[in-house]
Amino acid sequence: MSSETTSRPPKRYARIAPLYKAMIWTSFIMNAVLLIVLGIVIGILVMYQRQVAQLTENLPAFAANNLAELQDVVDKLESATIVYTVPLSTRLPIELDVPINGETIMTERNVVTLTEPVSLQAPAQIAFPGGGGNLNASVSIVLPAGLELPVDLNMNVKLVTSIPVELDVPVNIPLAQTELGPQFTRLGAIVDRLVAPVAPLLPMPATPPDSSQPRRE
Repeated sequence: MSSETTSRPPKRYARIAPLYKAMIWTSFIMNAVLLIVLGIVIGILVMYQRQVAQLTENLPAFAANNLAELQDVVDKLESATIVYTVPLSTRLPIELDVPINGETIMTERNVVTLTEPVSLQAPAQIAFPGGGGNLNASVSIVLPAGLELPVDLNMNVKLVTSIPVELDVPVNIPLAQTELGPQFTRLGAIVDRLVAPVAPLLPMPATPPDSSQPRRE
């Protein structure tokens, strides 16, 4: 063996710290996973190429129809009204004075008929003829049952009672006049701000669709 060979120093390799080794292996594994996922996605796109192309083609019309319907719904909410019929079942109190007089009672003559005898006692002053003087006395009489007496009615009768009430009350309340009105206005402004920038880029329909209507096959 020559002296040149024996004097050459042995080769040394740089040692990598364990932390850097872990980072290298982690990066390698993540890249491998990303490549696998990318391959799967490409495979799915190739398998469903027709469906993806159809979805891409219909996406602008789909977005335009939904945005137009959203604007239409908000506009109709701002002008909507609550129409409802409220059934009412209660008693209505009544308190009033009813005047009763001869004109109120529609009879040929204003008479009352006694249903039982009535005893009357009244003071009386008797004057004797020929200057015989006066006598203060008390007179008692009995009015028989069935006697008709002419009367002049003129009085007020207080009436306190209640009557049953059964009716349907129609209710028509514009939403704009309720507490929801300002909130619907804010919602409309937000929708307009969202739709305005993209509306020129989309085929917006002339008549907004109505999802509440049944679809035509």
